[in-house]
Order: sequence, then C-alpha cells, then structure tokens
Amino acid sequence: MIDPADGTVEVKSPVEALRDEDGVFEVSSPYGHVFQVTCRRGGRMDVPEITEPKRAKVPDRMLWRIRRINRDVA
Repeated sequence: MIDPADGTVEVKSPVEALRDEDGVFEVSSPYGHVFQVTCRRGGRMDVPEITEPKRAKVPDRMLWRIRRINRDVA
C-alpha cells in the first residue's frame, strides 16, 4: 500500500507497486518524466504524461518515485 508518512515511495517497478491501489498518483520516472496515474483496483490504469524532463540524463539510481495525490477515484 502506498501510504508512507510523507506520501512518497521509491520503487523499481511502478506497475507492481500500483497494481492493487485505488486513487490518483504522481509518478516520476528515473529520467524525469512525470505521469499522473489513475488506478482502480481490479481495473486498468490511466497514465497520461504531464511533464517531460528538461534534459535527458542518465540517473544514478533507476528508481521511480510515486506520490499519492488523491485517494478517491470518480
């Protein structure tokens, strides 16, 4: 479950981390792309990209950052 004290987790696979979640999440790739992901438990994920990185660089760590934006999904 994605509910740490600060609301953010770092994972290697966002699909695995969000598989059984409900809500809206901001997901940042290791390369700086930011996506808004809407999850419905037992359903599909809606994943539009909301920003692109200013410059592409090779990250030190290949971790994705996930932050819960909203628990409710319409």
